[in-house]
Parts: sequence; C-alpha cells; structure tokens
Amino acid sequence: MIGSDSLHARAGTRAWIFLTLLAIAAVLQCGGLLLPFMRIDVFLKAGNTYSLLHTVNLMWTKGMWIIALLIGGFSVVFPFVKISLLLLAWIRMPVGSARTGVLEWMGALGKWSMLDPFTVMVLVMLTSEQWAVSATTYLGVYAFLSAVIITMSLSIVSLWIDEKSIAEREVGPLVRQALAKKAGAWGVAAIVVLAISIGCFVGALCTSFLTINQFLFKGESYGVANVAVAMWRVENWPLMVLAIIGLVLVPGCVLLAEVCVWITPARPRTHLQRRRLINFAREWCMLDVMALGLGLFLLEGQKLIKTEIQPGLWLLVSTAIALWLAGKLGTRAAHNGVKRMNAQSA
Repeated sequence: MIGSDSLHARAGTRAWIFLTLLAIAAVLQCGGLLLPFMRIDVFLKAGNTYSLLHTVNLMWTKGMWIIALLIGGFSVVFPFVKISLLLLAWIRMPVGSARTGVLEWMGALGKWSMLDPFTVMVLVMLTSEQWAVSATTYLGVYAFLSAVIITMSLSIVSLWIDEKSIAEREVGPLVRQALAKKAGAWGVAAIVVLAISIGCFVGALCTSFLTINQFLFKGESYGVANVAVAMWRVENWPLMVLAIIGLVLVPGCVLLAEVCVWITPARPRTHLQRRRLINFAREWCMLDVMALGLGLFLLEGQKLIKTEIQPGLWLLVSTAIALWLAGKLGTRAAHNGVKRMNAQSA
C-alpha cells in the first residue's frame, strides 16, 4: 500500500515513471549477473568467457576471498538491496530522518557498484593494442552498467524530492554573503583540503599510475587522462564515456563548483541548495572506485600482465581521499556559516 506522505504521493503523475525505471533496472541487473561479462584471450592458451557470477565464484574457489567479497558485495548483493530499499522509501516511508538517512546511505554507497565495470576497464586498458593478450567486453557489462546508472539516478531523484520538503521549511535573511567569510574554522579547513584536492587532481591527470613491465609486451604507461583514450582505441564507447564523465569531467566540475560556492555571495537557503547539488554530483565522481579497481588488479592481475606502480597511483588515491574529505568539511562548514548568517540577522 502506498503511503499518503510517501515520495510516490509527492511526485504526482510522474511517480509511475520512477517505478517503471526501477523495474527496468532490476531486469538489467539480473541480465548483468547472468549474461557473459568479458572474455580474456592469452597467447597459446584457450580463451575464457566470464559472467559476473562466474567471476565471483572463481575468485572464491581460488582463495581470493577479499576480492570475491568486495565484488560480490558491491556488484551482486548491494544492487538488489538498493533497489528494494529505493522501492520501500518511494512508496511506504513517510517524511522524516529515517527516510532521509536511508536515501543518503544508498547515495553514498551507490557508486561502489561500479567496482566491477572499472576493474573490467583496467583490464581492457592494459590489454589494448597488446598482441599476446586481449580482453573483450560483452553484453553483461553494459546491462550491469545501465542498471547501476539508472538506480544511481533514481536515488538522486528520491533524495532531491525528499530534501525539497526540508528546503521548503528553511528561512533566512535576504542579505547575500560569501560563505568563506562566515564558515569559521570549518571553512578554513575545508578550503585548505579543497586546495590540496585541486593540486592532487591536476597531478593525477598528468602523471602515470601504472606502467606495463613484461617481456614481449608494449611497455606503455597509463594515467587518468589515458583511460578514456585506451577505451577509444578499442572502440568501447560506453566505457569511454564512463571514464570521461566519472574520472575527468565530474571531478573537475565538482572542484570548480566548490571554489565558486565559497567566494560567490548568496542567501543562506541558496548556500544550502548549492551544497546539496554538489553532493549529488559527487556521487558520480569515480576516482575512488578507479583506485580500488586498480588495487584489485594489482592483487591478482599481475598473473596476466606484470605492471609497475607509478607515482600517479598515489596521486589518484590522494585525490579521492582529499575530495571526499573536502565534501565532508564543506557540508559542515556550509551549515555552520548559514547558522552564523541567521544569527546575525536575528
């Protein structure tokens, strides 16, 4: 039964579009688990085709329990948990901290379902233009990727509708003020970490994170900016778009937006709205997912292709950590600054 104070009731005539897309995501998720995911061909060896479930089972039986648990948890179990909780929050849960908390939790964890596609992306990148080994993606990758994108989008829509009820109750003075002047110590900390994030991000774009070091293989180096180029070489357009958006465009836009919100004067309510929009965009920053995907490859992928870690990997990890910390500090500083603005006008 649909609750009278539910998101479904609040969305009006467009509510059924949400449910239809959620059903499509569930079907695509099942397809992503069962359909062929990728094929790996090695010189003088028979090629192997893997589905996602086959990959998790193979890793578990080979004793790679951590990798199996990570991929199984984020790519097999969590997507269906998220779909179920999204459905519950949409049609049953009333407005309140419980519903907001569930939606925020799902939003924060949602992108980690991309772990397997990014691990596949690393393999495709390293095997591109190599004669001795190749990795080919199949329909399962794209079904899975589509399901994750749909559920992430629906999660953001749900949280946006949920938070509109909070925003409608916000009041504040009409005076426009720069947040940097009112955020206090939290603001100083957030700005410092933001500056570190920008420096690390620029460095990560320009520095290699892995170099192939194996006899008879092309000794290429790869960095964040090279991932999309490698996908373009093999004409894997969906993964190329994912790399451009998740690794370059969204992180860059988030960092630019962070700078703008600190120096551009606005009303308190506008400051909070800007912070929400930035936090929504952060859900599409995939630098941390890419870093974990590289870590999984370094744990086991060395049997396929031997690589050497380059300084860019540490810059990538540092960027992901600093970007996450800047978001946490920025949210705290924004609320602190808005309280000071409201107190000043009282």
